[in-house]
Amino acid sequence: MTIAIGAALVLVLTLIYPAGAGGVNWLLAAVALGLLFGGVTAHAALSAIVRNTQLEVRALELRLSVEASASRVLAGIKLMTPAESQGESLGANARLAAAARMATGYTSSIVFNLRDAHGVFVPSDRSNWSHEGQLARSGDELERADGHTPGAIAARQGSAVVMSLTEAHSVDLPEWAEQAGFVQGIVTPIARGLDTSGIVYVFNKSAVLPTLNEIEQLELIVSFVSNFSGAPRMAGNGRTGRTSAVVGSVPTARPFRVPESRSERRTIVMTGISMPGFALNPELERMELDGISLSLSPTEFLLLHALASSPGRPVSPGELVNACWAGDSRPADNALDVAIFRLRRKLHKTASGKGLIKTVRGSGYMFVPPAPDDPVLSGELAGGGLADIAN
Repeated sequence: MTIAIGAALVLVLTLIYPAGAGGVNWLLAAVALGLLFGGVTAHAALSAIVRNTQLEVRALELRLSVEASASRVLAGIKLMTPAESQGESLGANARLAAAARMATGYTSSIVFNLRDAHGVFVPSDRSNWSHEGQLARSGDELERADGHTPGAIAARQGSAVVMSLTEAHSVDLPEWAEQAGFVQGIVTPIARGLDTSGIVYVFNKSAVLPTLNEIEQLELIVSFVSNFSGAPRMAGNGRTGRTSAVVGSVPTARPFRVPESRSERRTIVMTGISMPGFALNPELERMELDGISLSLSPTEFLLLHALASSPGRPVSPGELVNACWAGDSRPADNALDVAIFRLRRKLHKTASGKGLIKTVRGSGYMFVPPAPDDPVLSGELAGGGLADIAN
């Protein structure tokens, strides 16, 4: 408003008074210009305040979002470990599905268990379906372990798959979920050690794509089920496909790997990699770094093995995709970037791991071995093309 008044005064004075009309004209013009300058200064100051306020609001929103996400994950974990008085009234699969919904904020979920005798994933009973949006089913919807459904793809690559009907380049939802009206979804494998025992789907009807945060929250819940001894374990009957829960005990039927997986076949013939401060064990699919043993998903292990097989040399994205995913199951466009991001996050748990994988602009990714004590050898291993390398 002040700027407009100042500009108007300057214009009026210019039109009414001829040039050189006297001191009054110059005085009024000076006042008008002062108002104009003051208005511009005030506007700039207010704009800076507004920008800073917006940044503070965004930071607060992010903090609240992180806290809300952590709260949902903790609530989901509590669902997985009910009080003894509740017993097994819900069942292991029902509790896992409820925890998955709680952690992600999605409306519906379902757990499929792998039946190795038939090479299929079998949905558990209806207690897994959300009461807010029952998925219409006629009979059991089986998913072949070697098929092209999102669940089968997730099991083979050892990581979550995002599904969407609104994104042209993403994986489509299963037909039965699409018929129920769902638009977005995530599916992630359930592992027991190195074995895949099932998959869990979560769905919603939002127009917004699943976020990386939601994927991580679902994987946290599934990881808790896989690794925490107090979490419920699913055991199954290979003939019927029905499941039962055994809390704090060894499953009566051992979960099996997904059959005909390229990851599995390659791991069998892989050779171990060992260098000062770093080792890869193909048999256990584990990595040792700085004396610390870290477990890796099948995809993460294949990715790191492909990079560590050529230390100091950039490996193209195409080579890494071919090494980590089967030719008949094309991954999502950003699958490699997501896999690299998660692998780096695991590696950052140790001091040496922070510089283990470098991005080489225009070429791909490169494995830089942990620096040995000998500075000459260290320079030879890490030298070459450093100007083109970014973290």
